[in-house]
Amino acid sequence: MKEIEKAVLSYIDEHTDELDNLLSELIKIPSVNYISHGKEEKCEDLIMEEYRKLELETEKYYPDNTPGVLKSTGYLPGRGTDKRPNFCGVYKAPGATKRVMIAAHTDVMPIGDPDKWSVDPFGGVIKDGRIYGRGANDNKFGIASAIMAFKAIKECGIQLENDVVLESYCDEEYGGGNGALAASLKHKCDAIINTDGGNYEIWSCSMGGQVMEIKVSALEPQDSSAPVIDALLVIREELGEFIESRYAELKADPYFAGTDMERSAFRLFGFLVGEGDMGTNLDSGKLSFAFYTNKPQDGIKAELDQALNRINARFASMGMKTEGFVPMTRFFHYLCLPDENETLQTMKKAAEDAADRDVKISGACLSDLSIFLKYGTPESLNFGVIRDFKLYGGAHQYDEFVDQKEFHDHCKAIALFLLRWCSVHKINKEG
Repeated sequence: MKEIEKAVLSYIDEHTDELDNLLSELIKIPSVNYISHGKEEKCEDLIMEEYRKLELETEKYYPDNTPGVLKSTGYLPGRGTDKRPNFCGVYKAPGATKRVMIAAHTDVMPIGDPDKWSVDPFGGVIKDGRIYGRGANDNKFGIASAIMAFKAIKECGIQLENDVVLESYCDEEYGGGNGALAASLKHKCDAIINTDGGNYEIWSCSMGGQVMEIKVSALEPQDSSAPVIDALLVIREELGEFIESRYAELKADPYFAGTDMERSAFRLFGFLVGEGDMGTNLDSGKLSFAFYTNKPQDGIKAELDQALNRINARFASMGMKTEGFVPMTRFFHYLCLPDENETLQTMKKAAEDAADRDVKISGACLSDLSIFLKYGTPESLNFGVIRDFKLYGGAHQYDEFVDQKEFHDHCKAIALFLLRWCSVHKINKEG
């Protein structure tokens, strides 16, 4: 490792309290995503001030106002992204020939039942080697890592040879994507590192998939929910072949075989019967589900159309009807960055050097990596420390937390990546 790299890592080691406190302060901002609107704007003062301290060119902008967004095939209506901002800080190097983006999303999930938290969900509590709170590992650590990594380089007197964009984008949760889409179209970059990744792995393949909903209703009023329940069970049964195909695809996929993604290839969110008080509105219901796939969208649509034809054929004799499968999120496209790609290998080596251990190349969960790969640059990847959804303290879970050491290693890895990908133009002072 070069002396300037050692100096930058030493700076981060000496300022881990500052790094931890920055994440803690970010967690204290309840930038919750409510699907049709969100509270990301609450992050403005803190993030933009940090960018200004780094002497970056700063801008707050709204995705819907970004040229090309509304006409893009990746745009998702109804998200309120004309009022939910992205924040960016841009470092422009003299004579730069390429540009890299370090991205993280500002929105977080709702906290759910507050009584199930052992700490204040928006307290940013630091204890026992962990930092707790909603957004700790999904994905505010990425904002803090990028800021401190760039600060360490700057404070060590190092000038980078190429441009860097620090991007804090809105609306990732609940299958959003307009924030990432706007960032991709606004900042034409040669590489994008999206920190919304997990397990301290390199996620180089974006998972395909979608969240769907199908509603059913009786042709005549009902005094019992039994016919609706029977109809929902018919839907579940007729989806059997579709579900088996999803598991088989991922079991055979080298990026996802044996991972949590294979285990979660189909997730049934549940049945809902009626929407009123007991004894009323018993003639309707719905079923919601998410699926993962490596198939293109047209292939998935064809399978669901076949399932719907079978469902309608059975409903004809049951006195039931449905309008079919309705997307509740955008479709996530399956796209991959080859393992031998130079940007990927640079990030992998930086992560290994920072943590002194091997780093796995794997596939991503449903994330905005599919947006960055399709609309930004094919040299995009995810690298982060999100904990799996099923784990205590994992993403979207109660007591969400990030491990401090892993968080610090992530910051150091981002710093090493920037030094190596951008190259050092010159050193202003001794570091």
